[in-house]
Amino acid sequence: MKIGISGLVTAVSLLPLLAASAGAQQKELRQVKLNVFRVDAATVAARARGLFTAEGIEVAITPTPDSTQQMRGISKSTFDVASTAFDNVLAWSGREGAEIVAVAQTADKILLPVFVRPEIRNWSDLRGKKLAVDAVDTAFALVLRRILLAQGLDLKRGDYELVPLGATGKRLESMMRGETFAGILSTPFDAKAVDAGMVRFGDHLSVLPHYPGGVLAVNRAWAKSQRDLLIGFLRAWLGGMRWVNNPANREEAIKLVGKDLKLSPKAAAVSVEELSATGSLNLPGLESVLALRTQFGFTPPMGASLAAYYDLDYIRAAGGK
Repeated sequence: MKIGISGLVTAVSLLPLLAASAGAQQKELRQVKLNVFRVDAATVAARARGLFTAEGIEVAITPTPDSTQQMRGISKSTFDVASTAFDNVLAWSGREGAEIVAVAQTADKILLPVFVRPEIRNWSDLRGKKLAVDAVDTAFALVLRRILLAQGLDLKRGDYELVPLGATGKRLESMMRGETFAGILSTPFDAKAVDAGMVRFGDHLSVLPHYPGGVLAVNRAWAKSQRDLLIGFLRAWLGGMRWVNNPANREEAIKLVGKDLKLSPKAAAVSVEELSATGSLNLPGLESVLALRTQFGFTPPMGASLAAYYDLDYIRAAGGK
């Protein structure tokens, strides 16, 4: 097919217009500010496959150093969506005025292993020691307390001390320096802990078998005012989740997650395998988190009714169950 000079000139003259149009489309993307401890596989896939862009959304991801900064950011609308533990929703909803609710489940199940320094030979060796946690009154700190209670170690009795250090990497670094002696270290830091000589002592499954994985949480007021934006975000996220969970895509998904998050093939596979099957909230699991919180005397600011801390409307509107 031959293109005449006049046609070529016309095509060249259109280039600035096409570039301007593409720039305008780019500018039209609405931003969702996502705050994470670590990025889930569905988000990786939805970004890589252009699913967020197809919804007119640009996702700006910020790793959080700790749950306090994350939840305060959601409360003050510094962030729009948080990938977090449900216990953080319980601890912070209503704490600084804003109501925070879970809207989707990123992982149906989770494994929370307790690692100790190599000089610790048995559970009783932790008596009188400092233990690493994110914050002393939220999430995995309460799980750690429950595990230790089953081993005869009680924080109320002063058997050990909890040291708030923030996200998992900081907890491992503290243990490696010998400042703390135990902590819950989840993927991918469990592998790093083993490489650093830490010893896996146990996990939460014997005492909290229904404890759920992470959730996506939002400021209720923001969600109401940005309903279409949130639904579009969740629709793209669900699309990424379904692609990752398709057995035909497993190898490609592992490679994609590994490359994007700079994980080993083994750690990337864990990230893929732990992804929720449906994105739907595990309400019995969330109830167990609430029960654990009240067990240790931390009744949430919004009361002890689970219904105050989740909203199924958005995930259903996005095509979830």
